[in-house]
Amino acid sequence: MALEALAQRIEDDDYAVDTIQGRRVLVTAPVMLGAAGSDWEGAPIFGRDYLVDLLALGLAHQVLDVKDVERAVSKASQYAATRGR
Repeated sequence: MALEALAQRIEDDDYAVDTIQGRRVLVTAPVMLGAAGSDWEGAPIFGRDYLVDLLALGLAHQVLDVKDVERAVSKASQYAATRGR
């Protein structure tokens, strides 16, 4: 699948902030799905810039806080250690 076909960034019209079951959430449109016939058909695909935008929006809209980011960094270290990286 060509990168041009994937959502590279999250634009203002591509997400909403809501509360579901008492928790703030970001809702995004499923525009980054694997192409028909590919190994990833129908699966969500998230590139680097998209993930950074998602993280930034999560922090800006208080879906996440800095402690969540620190926890993610800690988990990443644990994953890397278990996989021998």
